[in-house]
Amino acid sequence: MSHLAVTDPEGEAAPMPDTRPNVVSLSRITKSFGPTLANAQIDLAVSAGEIIGLVGGNGAGKSTLMRILCGATSPTLGSISFTGQDVGFADYDTAAAQRRGIRMVHQELSLCANLSVAENFFLEMPGEAAHRPGWRALYRARARAALDAVFPANSIDVNAEVGHLSIAERQMVEIARAAATPGVKLIVLDEPTSSLDLDRSRQLRAFIRERAKSGLAFIFISHKLQEIIDIATQVMVLRNGRTAWRGDVAGTSIGQLVQLMGGDANSIHQHSAAAASSGEALVKLSGFLTAGLGRDIEIGRGEIIGLAGLEGSGQKELLHAIFEPDSTREAAVTRSGDAGFIAGDRQKEGVFPLWSVLGNISIGSLARRPALGLVSERANREAAAEAAGRLRLDDKRFASNILELSGGNQQKALVARALVADTPILLLDDPTRGVDIATKQDFYRLCNEIARSGRTLVWHTTEDAELLACDRVLVFSGGHIVKELSGEAITESAVVGASFAQQADTRARPRHSTASAGLARRLVNAAPFIGLAAVLAVMISANPAVASIFGLDLLLMPALSLVLVTAAQMFIVGGSEIDLGVGAFAGLVSVLSATLLYDQPWLGALALVAAVAAYAGLGGLIQARKIPAIVVTLGASFIWMGLGYALQPTPGGASPEWLSAMFSWSLGFLPTSIILIAAVALVVLLIDRLPLGVVLRGFGNNPTAMVRSGWSPTRYALVRYLVAGLFAAAAGLSLTAINTASDINSGNSFTLLSVAAVVMGGCSLLGGVISPVGAVAGAVTLALIGALLGTLNVSSDFNAATQGLILIALLTLRSLTADRRSEQ
Repeated sequence: MSHLAVTDPEGEAAPMPDTRPNVVSLSRITKSFGPTLANAQIDLAVSAGEIIGLVGGNGAGKSTLMRILCGATSPTLGSISFTGQDVGFADYDTAAAQRRGIRMVHQELSLCANLSVAENFFLEMPGEAAHRPGWRALYRARARAALDAVFPANSIDVNAEVGHLSIAERQMVEIARAAATPGVKLIVLDEPTSSLDLDRSRQLRAFIRERAKSGLAFIFISHKLQEIIDIATQVMVLRNGRTAWRGDVAGTSIGQLVQLMGGDANSIHQHSAAAASSGEALVKLSGFLTAGLGRDIEIGRGEIIGLAGLEGSGQKELLHAIFEPDSTREAAVTRSGDAGFIAGDRQKEGVFPLWSVLGNISIGSLARRPALGLVSERANREAAAEAAGRLRLDDKRFASNILELSGGNQQKALVARALVADTPILLLDDPTRGVDIATKQDFYRLCNEIARSGRTLVWHTTEDAELLACDRVLVFSGGHIVKELSGEAITESAVVGASFAQQADTRARPRHSTASAGLARRLVNAAPFIGLAAVLAVMISANPAVASIFGLDLLLMPALSLVLVTAAQMFIVGGSEIDLGVGAFAGLVSVLSATLLYDQPWLGALALVAAVAAYAGLGGLIQARKIPAIVVTLGASFIWMGLGYALQPTPGGASPEWLSAMFSWSLGFLPTSIILIAAVALVVLLIDRLPLGVVLRGFGNNPTAMVRSGWSPTRYALVRYLVAGLFAAAAGLSLTAINTASDINSGNSFTLLSVAAVVMGGCSLLGGVISPVGAVAGAVTLALIGALLGTLNVSSDFNAATQGLILIALLTLRSLTADRRSEQ
């Protein structure tokens, strides 16, 4: 039996017996970042079935403590134990924490946006996949059951890409995913309701209570103190990195918690409305937006306008429409004056993750200066310091990376950015999501100051109480403004009632035809195949002999090597990298196969294995040393070229008979080249559809999320380059077999052509999105350009220019028909 010393808010202490077994215990945890002490001598024990509410201001140390608990960060001092058994932090990482049943739902969501909901569930619990047939159906069923268990009557499609979901739906997916993990004993929920509406929040809390009865423990972190009081059995308050108080929830109140956190308990609901509008209209709303009201709405200078309604009813769309208004005469939104945007989704729309705090703030003013104007570091710092001071953001952190700040302080930086931009209109997209009460109070005060200075604020919030600070509130339902509230009529009950209003006439809202847009996207996605068919059609028309089996083999067999190099490059690009040495590596393999493999087969085979192993090692080097891939692979290309010249200074050698036979067989009724190219496409597609392919694409999209889910970045960097190396080696072997000799320079042109082919095929250079069949079609098309120009009696000097024009034209078309993802 363990005893926990509980201190009540009045300062009295008494031992509290607890017969429940401890899931985990942290003792005397201290974490310093240079001179900054994030945690200091913190003790935390979590028992089975316990619900601990963890509260504290931004920067109080909550996130650092939870990262230590979940294995993402090691403490400077302290210890951790499970069921009384101490575990060394040297061997304790994210994977070890998950093996012991600890899961965390981060405030900045840890999902891979390029993967489906079901695939994200696989990443969290991969044990049952084991490359077995039907594994996707298993995870689709598991995702569906998990979502329904936590959030009944949700309409989330488990086959949908996470990037297409709203932020609320993404939060629901991550919560359900953590709760469904087999063997989970403790779930840390960091601001889990920050994007959820009231009903979904209630569903989550009901689920937590039910699961706690069966022994599952929770740590619930929230700045919504009413939720803490409602759900927690114990409350722990952190302040300045130390434990300010821990005790039973029955022994405290919201006011006491605010005081313990260092806030003013008497100012929680003191929001004063801004001064009246000057009468000058900066924004006008009309058309389908206001059809239900029967009149236009003008938003004047100096007003604070709130946008309310159920999630996804059109509030966010209006913000974006004001920021980028339609220039047509019939537009429903018109604007006079520049607008600044403060995003609530910091990671997706807000921060520049590689920049400093100062850089993130000062970009707001730089964007409004002349393009060729001089940039003054001192002026930027002075402007940023003035704005940060109004938000109580410490200017000593200006040199820090923006991601080193707590979530609330990151949000302060975004608000400071808008202040230094000094636009007459400010658009606020749920800016206080996930920030503490003190920060909110600073923000409310600042909003009033901004409005009194004559600037207009249009504010979307998911907290109805915040609407009391507005001069007017526009309530949305079904994409329309259904109610306008002002003055004393702005109450939470009035907002909720209007939010459920049903519009009898929805004909006024324009329905953008998606059929034509969808057709255009499908045509662009099919462009590599259409282009390939067109090239072949032109060549066959000019020379019918091309259509024969012999003619097609003569034409397509040389394209096989580029197809294989493209397959290799595609897996590298899928990891958000580019290999500038893949063509040279294929050339080296060609030399090895025509020299060592021909003269001394066993030595040649060992040399090929060593070459592929060295290529795979590039991935480990890039990951372990954090060196940009473009630098490492460029350096490697010189090594491959140097080794090739050392082995074979001039073209020559010979292809082993068995290697030539692999590329010269025939079925008689179908060209060998087509069979081989189709086989490559099938193998690449199979790898992509396997669990391995999902993991590789996950790392390409969101490596941080993958690490948080327990996947090893070094291991899969090695695997990625191993797969690519095997395809590149196959390309080198094909070069020798097709040419019957070798030349170290034979693969040089393939490097940039392979990049062009994967982009033409529909792969994203940002990583995470690959298109196996499209990339193969793109490679074949580019390989045939030279033959096409020859058929048209055009000089081969125009080969590279034609390839470049085709690539640019296709990218332009793809950008024009890009499927805009949900911005909600």
